[in-house]
This record gives sequence, C-alpha cells and structure tokens, in this order.
Amino acid sequence: MNKQTNQQAEKKKNPLSAIIIVLVVLAVLGAAAMIGMRIPDTMELERKMDVAAASINADGVTALAAAIEQHPQAANLADARRLADEMIKVAIDEATAATDYRTLEAFTAALKENTAWKPYATEENQKKLADAWAETLRRMQKDQDQLNELKAVAARIVNAPALVPADIGAVADFRLPVGLAGSEETRIAAVYAAAIALKAQDLADSTLALAADKEKVRAGTEEPCEECGRQGTVPCQSCVRNPGKCPSCNGTGVMKATKLVGKKFESVDQPCTRCDGSGQCAACKGTGKRECFYCKGTTKRVNTQLAVRSMKENLKQLIADIDRQGAELERLKAAAAR
Repeated sequence: MNKQTNQQAEKKKNPLSAIIIVLVVLAVLGAAAMIGMRIPDTMELERKMDVAAASINADGVTALAAAIEQHPQAANLADARRLADEMIKVAIDEATAATDYRTLEAFTAALKENTAWKPYATEENQKKLADAWAETLRRMQKDQDQLNELKAVAARIVNAPALVPADIGAVADFRLPVGLAGSEETRIAAVYAAAIALKAQDLADSTLALAADKEKVRAGTEEPCEECGRQGTVPCQSCVRNPGKCPSCNGTGVMKATKLVGKKFESVDQPCTRCDGSGQCAACKGTGKRECFYCKGTTKRVNTQLAVRSMKENLKQLIADIDRQGAELERLKAAAAR
C-alpha cells in the first residue's frame, strides 16, 4: 500500500517526463506518416524521370516539369529538377547541331508561356537558347544562299529551249540542307527525268538508286507500251506459224537426214540440230512469245517528251520549296529581332 502510494506521488512530482514521452511518440508517428506520404510521390516521380530521360524533347521536359509540380512531397525532387534542366540543355545542343529550328521554337515558347517551365527559364538557359538561335539562323542563311543558286539553275533549265548537261549535273550534285530534306525526292525525280531525256543511262541509274519510291520516280517518264498492247510480250517471229514449236522439225524433235548406208543413200531420223531434239522453239523456249523490244517486258515505255515535262514540273516544285524555305527564314529572323 505504501509502495503504490509512493509511485503515485512520484508521478505527480514528475509530470514533465510523461509529456516528453507523449511528444516523442507523436513525433515518431508524424515522421512515419510523412515518410509514408513521400514514398508514393518519390516512386511516381522516379518513374516519370525514367520516361522523360528516354524522350529528350519539349514534350518530355513538359511532362517531367508537370510531374515535379504534382509530387511536391517526393524525396527526389531536387534530382528531378536537375534532370529537367539538363534535358533542356541537351535538347538545345542537339537542335543546334541539326539546324532544327522547330525544336528551338518549341523550347522558346515553352520557356515563355508554360508555367511548369518557369523554374528553368534561368539566365543561363535563356543565353544558351539565344546563342542557339544565332547559330541556327547563321547556318540557315548560308544554306539559303546556296539554295538560291540552285533555284537560278533550276529556273534556267525550266526556261531553256534545250537541256544543258552541265546544268543537269549541277542539280544532280546538289545536296539539300536539313531544312529542305522533304524536297529530296522532288530533286531526284527531276534529275532522273532529265537523265532519261538526255539518254544518260548511267546518271539515270545512279539517281534512281537514291529514290525512296522508285516506281513513282519512273512513272514521270513512262507511258503504257502500245507496241505490245501493254502485255510486255509479243508473238515470237521464229515460230509464228506454229507457236512454241521448233520451225525446223515442227515440234517433233527429229528431222530426216540422208546418209550413205552400204552402197546406197537412205533417209534416217536424227535429233533436230536446231532444238537439240526438244521440239521447242529455241528462240522463245517453247512459250511462243518474246519480250517486247520497246518496253523490255515492263509493259511501259520511256517517253522523252513526257520525261522533259516531268522534269520541269519537279523543278518548278523545287523552286517553290526553296522560296517557301526563304520565307520561313525571314519569319524566324523577324521573330528573333523582336
């Protein structure tokens, strides 16, 4: 009884110790709750970081920046921000190296307009972007100067009464810059058509080898072959009376020969020397048909007038593409000056 009374008295004398114990328990529970809240955010942000790192472009950075805002409790928040910043720098470098002004436009707009990008609109990133624009515009202007020279040659070919091989060679040797890569098939089609019109088979073959759609390129120089009725074959003239059969033995595979037997001549059978005893026409191998001389079996025949027309149409399209790229350059220069 005295012992229990003493314990109660002791507790009344030291209320502070009980309070401390309660505070420690609450602190532990709070920390555990906080950790429990941070773990899902951390894991989700880690996943978003992995996805973003695999697509280093404006969309990837936007998605990561949005994820950073959505998961403010994540333990790896600082790492995610560093990754977003690094992605911006890498993408700008890659766009500059490739003269990819569209990516630079996307990054410029995002840094100005997308609120999720605001933490990355640093002075360093702004300067990097400005330097990238300066270099990209310099390269585009250099490319455009060369494209204007190509445009002059193309216009000369279109307006000339006759083809000049040197001018065709200049178009054939020209390599379009990245910004006009989509016009490469047009250039190839124009050169191929010109080579067909000039009967420059080596140039035609080497140019056609570069085409992604060879059938489409050839189509600009060909028409259906009427010599064979668009069949690719014509009747074999060697066996026209008896199609497919050897004209010497009439398909029997044997022929009569006169030989001296004893003291008199006799008629004997022997394998036909023209078909080696097969009975088939040697010229057409028994089919009764030969490959059309004009279309070489393709059912289509080259038409030089059609080739010239196709060449001019493609060169006009190329000139329009060059003008469009020039207008795009002027638009970008005006935007950069603002």
